[in-house]
Amino acid sequence: MSDHSGASPTGSHSSKDKYLVVAIHQMMEEYGWRGIEKQFGVVKHHIIYVKPDSPLEKIELKSNILGNHMDVDFLGVTPKKGILDKVFDFNVRVVRKTFEIDKYVTNDLKITNEQNLRNTVIVAIKELEDIASKKPEDVSEK
Repeated sequence: MSDHSGASPTGSHSSKDKYLVVAIHQMMEEYGWRGIEKQFGVVKHHIIYVKPDSPLEKIELKSNILGNHMDVDFLGVTPKKGILDKVFDFNVRVVRKTFEIDKYVTNDLKITNEQNLRNTVIVAIKELEDIASKKPEDVSEK
């Protein structure tokens, strides 16, 4: 976890959250998810990932910063299979994880508790892929 470009070395929460998002982004890419769209904002970040061999069409990572906490929604999107998916977004599942920014990014902008962060990202991906694998029986179009 060395290349955290894009954030200034000020140690403020606004740069710390960017470092944390970049660390999560690097982990997503290590697990084979390719970031195809990235938007970094002041209090919100949005990244879209695709992975060819996944049951998911894509994962959208949406983060929202609230003080020293960052809520990250991992949205797993499966291919639309029927009319209910198109009307009600039944093909989207959300796994929310909350991160205490100071627990993962030091004042000198270094990532800490990396294994815990990595485990949280893996669990979110696995939950979404497990849901996607079971999808067809869950929603009936009768």
